[in-house]
Amino acid sequence: MSTTITLEPADEIPADCRVCHYDELGESAKARLPALTRGPPDSDESSGRQTATADDAFLESLGDCDLVKFTDYYVLSVD
Repeated sequence: MSTTITLEPADEIPADCRVCHYDELGESAKARLPALTRGPPDSDESSGRQTATADDAFLESLGDCDLVKFTDYYVLSVD
């Protein structure tokens, strides 16, 4: 089953959120995250928001992160 994941730059880091660094992610997330931050064709360049289809392996490799620190902080949303 596929799910949509949204990645967007974080303006603020809430004190109660779980922040994961790129190195803490599973291999599937590490493989796809760099491409998501570069802006695939379905991105909203004005907001920096990126969307992509995420399979179960990718979702599991994200763990329970609310934000990911890569080149910047990114908010993760799963729909």
